[in-house]
Amino acid sequence: MMKLMTMKQYLNMSKPALIRKITKTLRAMPKVKLARLCYNITKAKLPRLKTIKRKGLAYDGPIDKRRKKKRKFSRKQLTAQRLFAKRARAGTLKRRRR
Repeated sequence: MMKLMTMKQYLNMSKPALIRKITKTLRAMPKVKLARLCYNITKAKLPRLKTIKRKGLAYDGPIDKRRKKKRKFSRKQLTAQRLFAKRARAGTLKRRRR
């Protein structure tokens, strides 16, 4: 069984010794694993794709540019909303008469 070496131990090794160690490991590796490793190395060199953020809709609200505060719901209100959503999904909502 091979023992894991520390980063410091690898840094103390010479460059040819490191190359020999890597080559030995690569030769023993199965072809599928080797192909996956090659793919990941190539992929890591590619530039990162930037995510496109959606732009907000134009807001024709009040003239003062203060942000609208998020509503705070009580624990009971949140529980009631969850229950309502659950019943709506299940299709067991009953109509209330007024």
